[in-house]
Amino acid sequence: MSRRLLGLLIIAVAGLTACGRYASALPAAAGYRIFLEQGYNGSDEVTVLDSGTGAVERQLPIGTPAPDWSRYYTVTQHGGSATLTALDPASGRTLAQATIPTGYTLPSPAFQGPTAGVSPNGQWLVLTRQTGNLSSFLVGATSLQSPFKTAQLNGDFSYDALSNDGQSLYLIQKMGDPNQYQVRLYDVASRSLLEQPVVDKREASEPMTGIRGDSVPDPQGSYVFTVYARSNGPFIHALPLIGQPWAWCLDLPAKNASDIEEQFHWSLAINRDGTLVYAVNASSGLIAEIAPDKLPSLRRTGQVAVNATPGFFAGLVTNADAKGARIGGAALSADGRTLFALGATGIVAIDVGTLKVRYRILDGQSGDSIRLGADGQWLYAAGGAASQLWQIDPKTGAVAGAIKGSTNPWALLWAEPK
Repeated sequence: MSRRLLGLLIIAVAGLTACGRYASALPAAAGYRIFLEQGYNGSDEVTVLDSGTGAVERQLPIGTPAPDWSRYYTVTQHGGSATLTALDPASGRTLAQATIPTGYTLPSPAFQGPTAGVSPNGQWLVLTRQTGNLSSFLVGATSLQSPFKTAQLNGDFSYDALSNDGQSLYLIQKMGDPNQYQVRLYDVASRSLLEQPVVDKREASEPMTGIRGDSVPDPQGSYVFTVYARSNGPFIHALPLIGQPWAWCLDLPAKNASDIEEQFHWSLAINRDGTLVYAVNASSGLIAEIAPDKLPSLRRTGQVAVNATPGFFAGLVTNADAKGARIGGAALSADGRTLFALGATGIVAIDVGTLKVRYRILDGQSGDSIRLGADGQWLYAAGGAASQLWQIDPKTGAVAGAIKGSTNPWALLWAEPK
C-alpha cells in the first residue's frame, strides 16, 4: 500500500490531531519557493508553492532537475519525433529546446519522483529508449546547443550514472537471472562498451544482486552512492565516476540481515563538500558514516532511537513504506553538524560528532519527506496523512510555521529563496 493511498485511510484519524501542538502553527515565513509532489494516486506533476501563502505558482511535468535546480528538463512526444526542453523551474520559462528521435525519455531508475540523467556538475544529459532487445541512449550537453551522440547496445541496459566530462556512461545490464545484474561502463568518445563489468576489486567474481533504494551523488562528481536491498543484507554501492570498471560494495549494519522491509528504510545524506556520507535507517535507527577517501571501509557506525513515541501512526507509516525508499528521508544541516532523519513519526536531529540524538521535532506526527532549503535557513517537512507542510528552524528544531494549500504532500524535492 502506497503512502498516498494510506492518506485516504487515515484522514479521519488525522483530524484527531487538529487541536494539537502543530495544527495551530503560524504561517511559514514568506520568500521561499517549495517544489514537491502531492496527491493520492501517484503524481505526474511537480507542484511549486509559495511558502508564505501556500499559493500554487505553477505545475511542472515530471522531469529531470539540474543539481542546483537552475534548469529543468522535460520530454514531449510527438508523432514522429520528440522535443527536449530546458525550463527555468522558478518561472516556467523555456530556456532551450532540441528535437530528438521519438521514443526517447529521461531515465527513471527509482521509478518514483523526478527523473534522472544529469551529470553531477549539471553539464551533461542522458536520454534512453528501449525497443525490443535494443537499448539506445543519447548523450549530450545540457545547453542543448550541440548534437547528441547515440549509443546502441543489444540487451537490456538502463541508466545508472554519468561522469562530469560526459564521457563515461554507467549502465545496469539485466541478466538471465532476474535477481542478478551487472554494472557496465560505456565509453562515449569511442562509442564502445568495456568488456570488463564494473566490479568490487575484493569480490570480482561475486554476482551483483539487489533492489535499488536511495541514491546521492558526490557534489564534486567523484562518486555516486546507492543503497541496495538484498536477501543477505543491505549494502551501499560506491561507484567512482572515473572511467574505470571498478566500485566498492559496503555492507551496512542490520538488526536482521534478511529483513527486506527494514532495508527499504535506509536514506542517504551527503555534506556540501562531499567528504562525508551518512546512511540512516528510519526503522532500526542504525547509522553508518562513510568517508570517500577512506573507502572501502565504513568510517563509523552507531545507533539512535529514531522513534520516541510509538503508536498508531508508527505502525501505519512503517507498513506503507515497506516497498520503497522515501524521497527525502534524511538531510544534513548546512554546516554538516546535524543529521536530520525521519522516523516512523517525527524527525530526529542527530549530532554527527557523537552520533547521539540532539533533539526531536514533530514527535508523534506522521512524516513522509524532509528537505533542507538551498540556503540552509529552513528545514521543510511534509506529512501526507494530515496534508501538512512545516517550516522548521534547523538550529533549534522549533517549528516556525506551516505552509497551507497542499494535499497529501509525499515528496519534498527542492526549496529555495526567491
